[in-house]
Amino acid sequence: MKNIKNFKNVTFLLICLFFAALNFNFILKPLNLVTGGTQGVAILINHLLKIKPSTIVFIINIIAIITSYFLLTKDNTYSALIATFAYPLFIKITSFIPFFTLPENFNLLWSIIAGIICGITGGFIYYLGFSSGGISIVNLLVNKFTHIKISTANFIVNGIIIILGYFHFGFLKAIYSIIVIAISSIIINLILKKKRNT
Repeated sequence: MKNIKNFKNVTFLLICLFFAALNFNFILKPLNLVTGGTQGVAILINHLLKIKPSTIVFIINIIAIITSYFLLTKDNTYSALIATFAYPLFIKITSFIPFFTLPENFNLLWSIIAGIICGITGGFIYYLGFSSGGISIVNLLVNKFTHIKISTANFIVNGIIIILGYFHFGFLKAIYSIIVIAISSIIINLILKKKRNT
């Protein structure tokens, strides 16, 4: 019974990661929305150095998972292991889907949709007890060595990434990125609150 439950959880995790990759390639990357996290770093580096986002995400995730293995708990490492390999793979696979060009005058709507998708996929990843790896591991490391709260570390690290996005893509893109983060954070909190109440 436990194996069946674990299989269902992993399957659902993979579905969430796949839709997160679609969201990345369909909305976040085309609109240059640097929303923090590994995907935000990938968009920045891709724009500056033309390295494929899937490659950037994979490198960051591998460095993070190795660091986690030596400096954090096994639970932290194992919870991020699947996403470390699956998410960049899904980004690479879905990058070949011929998406249509998003009209500029609907950027606010696209940002809201991206925030909803980020919130649902991220919320259920945490709900199932998994981690997305990458920058989330960086937040844990900051917490361990500075004793700053994880939520504060998350705010600081992602804040730095968003500021870099602001300097590179401009004020309006930064506002849209903040909208994505705000909506996704609300949805993630609602999903996790439901878990705490069950």
